[in-house]
Amino acid sequence: MAGTWTCRSCGASWPRTKQRCDCGKGRRPTRRRPAHARVLDEMPYEDWVALYGEVCGICGRPPGPRRRLDRDHDHRTGAARGLLCHLCNRSLPARVDARWLRRAAAYLDQAERTARKERDRGAGGLEKPPDAA
Repeated sequence: MAGTWTCRSCGASWPRTKQRCDCGKGRRPTRRRPAHARVLDEMPYEDWVALYGEVCGICGRPPGPRRRLDRDHDHRTGAARGLLCHLCNRSLPARVDARWLRRAAAYLDQAERTARKERDRGAGGLEKPPDAA
């Protein structure tokens, strides 16, 4: 059940706000960081900046006055990929890889070409209505 934890000693369920079980032995388990996110703990932010530069790897924007760049990593392998601004990092889904991006770009290019052809065909077929005399 969401928002609860189970005591490993007696099996009782408790809301996440309660830290200890009434049996006296159990404690709420600490949240573990997913394996793919451990790369974020291995290297301090300053090392990321030294390695990747202090601009977004996609749009080239520098960090804002109140927010650092996000440290981007591959969610499947955990490998570090670089620094991204918040907007680019949120626009890049976790499941994306280079092959998917190339296919998505081809899809968007094809949709744009189709829309352009439709516009051109529609604009060429327009004629002025005859003047009513």
